[in-house]
Amino acid sequence: MAFTAGAQTAGAALSDTSEIKTIRPSKEKEKQIFSDPKLSYKKDIVAKKGMFERLLEWLAEKLFGKAGYDNISTARSIIIWTIVVLSVGIIIWLLSRSELVSLIKPKAKATSFNFTDVTEDLDSINFDQKISDAVKTGDYRLAIRWHYLKTLYIFDKRELITFAPFKTNIDYGNELKGGNDHKDFVKLSRIYDYVWYGQFNLNEANYNNNAREFETVINKINV
Repeated sequence: MAFTAGAQTAGAALSDTSEIKTIRPSKEKEKQIFSDPKLSYKKDIVAKKGMFERLLEWLAEKLFGKAGYDNISTARSIIIWTIVVLSVGIIIWLLSRSELVSLIKPKAKATSFNFTDVTEDLDSINFDQKISDAVKTGDYRLAIRWHYLKTLYIFDKRELITFAPFKTNIDYGNELKGGNDHKDFVKLSRIYDYVWYGQFNLNEANYNNNAREFETVINKINV
């Protein structure tokens, strides 16, 4: 009988009859705990978003309809590359307007056929004196340029061409087409082209030969 009673005692269900009490903090204590800045996780995250982050979200929403992580990354790349391209463009523009451009591209020498740099009235220019001064300094290229301008001046006075500072040798050649002086003018233009436009360095002997060509044509049309 003792064995049976022990078995019944071991198999019997045990129940807890302790009283359960619910403990709630006071309103003051609850307010004190949740006012701790260390617990304001969501507020901190929102507060840490700067203007750039908000701009990225706005751009992502405008471009892609929503501000997901991938869209924000794409928007960031767009902004960065836009800034880079604009910055490079501004730098190039500033350099092109400053003397620093010579570090990238050397200044072009005066090589054009036109005479827009000549501000004097041709009637007031002493061409022979200009030529003589250039020869004395050994600047034979400049002397040839004055020879060429002198030729244009005389052609203009003989009403074979109409001189204008902005015109080129091609313009004058077209005016002389069909005339007896066209061939001579083309020859002198070729000399000027070779010496001035081609940056050819003349010696005294070469200069004298070319100068005679100019004087021969000038004497011919002055007859």
